[in-house]
Amino acid sequence: MWALAALAAMGLDTLITRVYVLFALALGLFIAALAFAARPRPGVRITGGPPLRATAGTPVPFRIGVENSTYPDLLLTCPNVPGITFRPAEIPVPADGSATVVLEGARRGRYELRGPRIRRTDPLGLMSTAAASLPDQVLLVYPRFYTMERFDIPLGRRHQPGGIPLSSHTGDSVEFTGTRDYREGDPIRAIHWRSWARRGQPVVKEYQEEYFCQIAIILDTFQPARGGKADVFEASISIVASIADFFSRSEYVVDILAAGPDVYQVSAGRSLAYLENILDVLACLEPCADPPFQTIGPTLFERLAQVSTVVAVLQDWDPARREFLQKVRHAGAAVRAIVVHDGPTTEDWRGASEEIGEISQMAPSDVERALKGGA
Repeated sequence: MWALAALAAMGLDTLITRVYVLFALALGLFIAALAFAARPRPGVRITGGPPLRATAGTPVPFRIGVENSTYPDLLLTCPNVPGITFRPAEIPVPADGSATVVLEGARRGRYELRGPRIRRTDPLGLMSTAAASLPDQVLLVYPRFYTMERFDIPLGRRHQPGGIPLSSHTGDSVEFTGTRDYREGDPIRAIHWRSWARRGQPVVKEYQEEYFCQIAIILDTFQPARGGKADVFEASISIVASIADFFSRSEYVVDILAAGPDVYQVSAGRSLAYLENILDVLACLEPCADPPFQTIGPTLFERLAQVSTVVAVLQDWDPARREFLQKVRHAGAAVRAIVVHDGPTTEDWRGASEEIGEISQMAPSDVERALKGGA
């Protein structure tokens, strides 16, 4: 189209130049290509397609197959979206009817991808027909995380109302430990009938109480409108994902709480959820421009009667964050805080360790080295 426009402009005066001859030839090719493009869309079936999940910064090759293909002039197109790149974006379909495309350049997030498209082209590749395509799909790009071999936290064991059945059927088992005399209010189903018959008075069964470790991992998503650093936020999410991966292989019950305009919560461990459920939530998180600690406070404090340890991943250390963790510590939960910050924090965190618990600081570059090292 641009070539036609340029030739038309240069060949307006037919007395001075004969460029109009080139324009006529180009117009003929253009009309011929339009005739090829008027053909119906190819009657093929597309198989495969982009993955449903990927990891940030990791290229993902995938195959796209074309079945029932009798056309020699098929062109495969994978439309790009902001943040997602396909290599190659366009490729002629080989004779075997399959092509490999690489998804690369993906950043953490949720993306709506347009389905791959198959078109027929004219012999010169100027025009294409209507496309046969796969349905559009959602792609979740997970944060990068590394495998921790060890992550020490202060542990405790608390009674869990409702016992193990509310979380899973592994770990401390509910087992019969003995009998005692019946007291008013004991459930009828707890009566030990054989002992009652033997003693001549009501006797009930006693069971072992359920105690286990429940851990809350809190992600600080607060970033001011000015001065916030995206690399700090992404590094914080990578640390939470790494900690969640570590605890997913343990017997602990873990609650992931993301402090933002909305409190995102997902429980994992003891067969409650898989790591993918946590990563699905972490993939979609965005920074919060308002301090979220007043929002997350009531939700967390309601659960502190069951939570034995709180792991807080913070983006800075200031009076608001210190006061929040002081309330958590005074509620009886052990605390470990990881401050992800490049350079000195707003307030020195070293003096708060004795009052709150173990506190450490990591720079985004430290997290990046751990991600590259895989340890």
